[in-house]
Amino acid sequence: MQVKNLLTTLPRILFTNAPLDAQLIVTRRCNLSCGYCSEYDSFSEPVPTDVLKQRVDALHRLHSANITMLGGEPLMHPDIADLVAYAGGKSNTSVVTNGFLLRNGVIESLNEAGLNNLTVSIDTLHADPTRFIQKSLRSLRTRLERLRRLARFDVHVTAVLCESSANDFAQLVRDVEGFGFRMSINLIHNAKGYVTVGGQPYLELYEEFYREGKPFTYLDYEYGKKLLQGERPDWKCRAGARYLYVDEFGNVQLCASQLGRLGKAVDEYSAKDLREQARTYKDCEEGCSVGCAYRCSLVDNDKPQFVKALLKGFVSGTLRDNSRRRSLPAGVQAGPALGDK
Repeated sequence: MQVKNLLTTLPRILFTNAPLDAQLIVTRRCNLSCGYCSEYDSFSEPVPTDVLKQRVDALHRLHSANITMLGGEPLMHPDIADLVAYAGGKSNTSVVTNGFLLRNGVIESLNEAGLNNLTVSIDTLHADPTRFIQKSLRSLRTRLERLRRLARFDVHVTAVLCESSANDFAQLVRDVEGFGFRMSINLIHNAKGYVTVGGQPYLELYEEFYREGKPFTYLDYEYGKKLLQGERPDWKCRAGARYLYVDEFGNVQLCASQLGRLGKAVDEYSAKDLREQARTYKDCEEGCSVGCAYRCSLVDNDKPQFVKALLKGFVSGTLRDNSRRRSLPAGVQAGPALGDK
């Protein structure tokens, strides 16, 4: 993981209410239609670039440590590289993608823009005939190979643990790690954010991943384990403070699963709003498996556990930039994928 200006970022993270991660929707349109996803459409126009830059300015004013470009599929925004470069002036920058649009030129433009971190969502080893899940490793092998060879930013893969992915999950983990990338697990949830899987088979896969794999983060390991065991731990969600979700209309929401409960324009959001949301229970915490909100909240809910998880990740490689360990042999270039230009 690339962390820009670590010495100045850590005090901001540990001792203020500044957002750890501000997720910014740049377009709702997606080139896929996965059955479990409620965060896309097939018709919306990209949010205008000048409007998005104004929202980035607002997130900079709130001292956001990281700004993540989301969709839909963010690589469908025609100015995604320009937006990454602009956001990177004062924050770390990340992009979450389904990976299908990762052509050579796209990767190079993100390199030049100074992207810090890219997350590729891959959910199954083989194609799902029901098309409930459409992001299979089989479909994305060429893109991962291209990233391994060309990307100068850090890359990790995230997978959803659910009924459709369980049978081949262990092999998926092994194959992804063969590319040199770390992984993170999301427990599938419903439209309101509540976990919808549990029981011993899922728990065994989860434990095996953390025991033998290369986890991207340990921040939500204990929490996820309890959810799979049927427990519903008490915790305070710091969404609206440590974690910001800015929708396509420029409004700060609690998260994608709890739209309409906050809805204040990010241009008007202030340090007072951060303080208020940091100390307010959201009343939707029980059974929530929105991992990004939980991980960002841990810094205030259990600072020793937060630091312990970061240290464990550093020792095992989580906080190390894996792009520096992926060298491109002289004279070797990534081969073209279908439709590459």
